Amino acid sequence: MRVVVTRPGEDGAALAEILGARGIESVLEPLLTIKQHDGAPVDLEGIQAILVTSANGVRALARRTDNRSIPIFAVGDATATTARSSGFSRVHSASGDVTALVELVNDLLKPKDGPLLHVAGSEIAGDLAAMVVAAGFECRREMLYEAEKARTMSASLTAAIKDNQIDAVLLYSPRSAETFVQLLRKARIVRYCRSMNAVCLSQAVADKVNDLGWKDILIAAHPAQDALLEALDDITGTKNGGDANSSFEAIADEGLVSRENIDTSAHTIAPIQRRRGGAVRTVFLTLFVVVILFGIGAATKPLWRIYLAAYLPEDVLTSSVEQKTASRLEEMSGRLSNLERKSSTKVVPDFKTLLSERDRLRKQLTVTLGRLDKLENSIDAVKKMINALNTESGTGAEEMLRRLSERLKKLEVQNADLEKRTTDQGESKESVKTKALLLAVGQLRDAARSGHPYRDELLSVQSIAQIQREAEDPESKRISDHLDQLAKAANTGTPNLSGLKADFKSLAGTIVKAAMTPAEGGWVQRTLARLTQSVKWRQTDNLEGPGIEAVVARAEQAVRVGNLAKAIKELSVLKNRPAKIAAPWINGAELHLNVQKALSGLQSLAVSKLAAGG
Repeated sequence: MRVVVTRPGEDGAALAEILGARGIESVLEPLLTIKQHDGAPVDLEGIQAILVTSANGVRALARRTDNRSIPIFAVGDATATTARSSGFSRVHSASGDVTALVELVNDLLKPKDGPLLHVAGSEIAGDLAAMVVAAGFECRREMLYEAEKARTMSASLTAAIKDNQIDAVLLYSPRSAETFVQLLRKARIVRYCRSMNAVCLSQAVADKVNDLGWKDILIAAHPAQDALLEALDDITGTKNGGDANSSFEAIADEGLVSRENIDTSAHTIAPIQRRRGGAVRTVFLTLFVVVILFGIGAATKPLWRIYLAAYLPEDVLTSSVEQKTASRLEEMSGRLSNLERKSSTKVVPDFKTLLSERDRLRKQLTVTLGRLDKLENSIDAVKKMINALNTESGTGAEEMLRRLSERLKKLEVQNADLEKRTTDQGESKESVKTKALLLAVGQLRDAARSGHPYRDELLSVQSIAQIQREAEDPESKRISDHLDQLAKAANTGTPNLSGLKADFKSLAGTIVKAAMTPAEGGWVQRTLARLTQSVKWRQTDNLEGPGIEAVVARAEQAVRVGNLAKAIKELSVLKNRPAKIAAPWINGAELHLNVQKALSGLQSLAVSKLAAGG
């Protein structure tokens, strides 16, 4: 087992010895660099005792004073041991945290005997001086050193983490934990945390690393080294008795010496070695070869299938889905051929012919109306002559009256017949308008299906529709709505069905590959991604389930039979990269469906008007 130790040189080396006795290999990685302040000796005049909360504070104090008889109050046993080893003779240990240190000061010292001195670094956790002042003491803080964060992670540790050679990292304070997370992000190796355990001294430390995807986060039962090592034992599955002198305080202020100051002569750390892992490597290589062979076999299927066809029946080589699909395609091809034959027998006149016919009928109607006016004038003249006749006998007026009456009856009959013919011709005029609209819509439909712009054909339909709007056609509002929908793509055209089918056929494999290729990964993932770029294979007969292959297979089947609405519905569940890849095709398919719907609506309105007689 290999563990990263982030404590300072002497403290880290001592911890490495303890871990070595447990059979655990250590990797020293100081996260902070201590710079001790040089200057005049610390002014201890009138000071009754010194409070220290870390071993670094003790070492900094020892450099700035020769007074070894002044009382030292240490937060824990480890700091007290460092003070004694530095020559201080009157050392008291609170064997706990800052609160325990304040209680010890209250028990052994009196405020009237003089002020206290708190030796600290530039970064502290908790305000010990304020707590002591609240207890009635006078206290001043003396900053004798500062801790600078490491800017980069060592190349050896970065390589070890990438090779999954690190099992756990020991973190002692929120600041050191925060620094370690920053270095992981800077080295772009956060994803490798999933194979490491974070062993934290307290919950506050764990909160700083909780955002990363660790294999596990373990927290010491209480802020002491023996509890931290017990948490580490949960990983190794072993239990070791704690050293009587191994208990150490909750870190009030954290400081680490520089890497250059680490004395590794007494504590030799085993060099980082690659794990053999022969069995795992063998399994991986076997699976890798199987995947490659399977891909090659699928890619060369058209070649070897020809030779197998001589020995195996066709239904064995062809899946049931392929057989059903081929049968349906054959049936649809026959239906399409029949429709093409029927449509080829119908001659559809062009728009210019329809306009010529409309002008001819208009002229004929004008002539008929002129004749009707003349006839009405003749009838009026006859009536005036009858009224002017003298009906007295002997003058021959009665005979004249009789002849005029007969002539009047004939004119009235001719007038009635002419009015009837005029009415019929008026109905034919409206019928021609409707027929012109129907034929113009048919030409517009053909142009739209070609995939090319259809602006001219749309203008023709709009001109005929304008005539009907002027005639106050009750259906003109619905016609206008359909024309507005068609105008959106008149200048560019819409993708036709055959083009959409061809595009999706080449797009389907790209969608599946995008979902199965990781966005980021190690060299293995990147190598597999490059290899699969040239291998175009996927499972197309898996139609069940929510998997990406099943979704694309169902959509592909729907596109093959022309059911674009179902294909769009299937593809709407895609997310992330597959959704972005499929979005342009979906937009084109939706535009195609909207245009076809508008064309069908126009055609239905024209047919219904024609059936109604105008």
